[in-house]
Amino acid sequence: MSQIPYIFTQLTSYMPKDIFDRLVQKYNSNAGVKYYSCWNHLLVMIWAQLTSRESLRDIEVSLRAHSDKTYRMGIGRNISRNNIAYANAHRDVGVYRDFAQVMMMRCASLSIKDSILQKIGDAFRINGFFAIDSSTVLLDLWRFPWSVPQDGYGGIKCHTMYDLLRNVPRMCLITGHEERDQTFMEDYLYEKGCFYILDRIYFKTKGFACIESCGAYFVTRLKRGILYDIEETFPVDGEHVLSDQTIRLVGRWASMGYSQKLRLIRYYSSKKNEVLCFVTNNFEVDAATIALLYQYRWQIELFFKWIKQHLRVTSFYGTSANAVMIQIYTAFISLCMLAMAADAWGYAGSLYEFSNIMSVSLTEKVYMVDLLARYVKPTETKEKYYEPTLFDFDNMSLL
Repeated sequence: MSQIPYIFTQLTSYMPKDIFDRLVQKYNSNAGVKYYSCWNHLLVMIWAQLTSRESLRDIEVSLRAHSDKTYRMGIGRNISRNNIAYANAHRDVGVYRDFAQVMMMRCASLSIKDSILQKIGDAFRINGFFAIDSSTVLLDLWRFPWSVPQDGYGGIKCHTMYDLLRNVPRMCLITGHEERDQTFMEDYLYEKGCFYILDRIYFKTKGFACIESCGAYFVTRLKRGILYDIEETFPVDGEHVLSDQTIRLVGRWASMGYSQKLRLIRYYSSKKNEVLCFVTNNFEVDAATIALLYQYRWQIELFFKWIKQHLRVTSFYGTSANAVMIQIYTAFISLCMLAMAADAWGYAGSLYEFSNIMSVSLTEKVYMVDLLARYVKPTETKEKYYEPTLFDFDNMSLL
């Protein structure tokens, strides 16, 4: 007779274990391991993320409270904090980094959450919209002496590409906080026909050329001191659009990095009482819509705020660089797993609500559809629960 799987097992079924096993074999990470495999360690770290454990001892106690269930959940038996600490310090971080990328790429099949961007994409034949930025997590140099000090603090930086249509990350790379944001601009996985929204700090002509060569589009703010020639001026449409021009960079290094034409849009922001200058390689989308697209860059800022508040990415279970990176990559894996489960089961609330429901139900033996039915009143319709985006960014509007 078949048994109902635990909620934790139903969630982790959205992770492709066969791909993870191939990555473990690639990095030879299970060499000499008898009981506590990389897969066991991944599930333990996901358990810690979903239940918001604060320390290794906290993880150990919470798992021993369910010692009769952990084997069937795939975690294994007799998990100790020494095993977790050793795995965090010595397992190859490449396994978890590559698997996080696999999970983020799988999220590309999720349903679209933002109807406005979907309409813009359909109107101008744009396949996707992505924001690129980084966020720094400060570290105490006394506990993390391997971190490069800056202004008296250590730190790590999460370079992230964020899918604005589906409200999930598409790529994440963890480096030291001394690395400049634009350093890895040429290493991102750009996709043809997509639009990439960048902060002004990413004004790098070689990076622009890389995006152009992939058949993609970008928009960013004009950096101060950039020299250019105006080649053509177009009539403006919209009360806040001050000018719409074709330019070409004339600085020695800038022109060598990007020799093609660019579009310069000057837009007046009434909320900031400031003139904003946008640069893009797209000449089809109208100027007002370009300004609107740049407004969506705040979504990634709120995403960073969200993961720091609701996932364990600011306090760590280990002090080594390996432990810090494994914990952050497993946080991104957990986020993607939750997003895929919520989308598959048609949950109409926010991801924060869904994660809260899961966190208190991991050891229940109940079908997911029955569990979610507890949190929807019969008189309430799906439309009442529907949220077009994960975050409310209207109050942080740039324009």
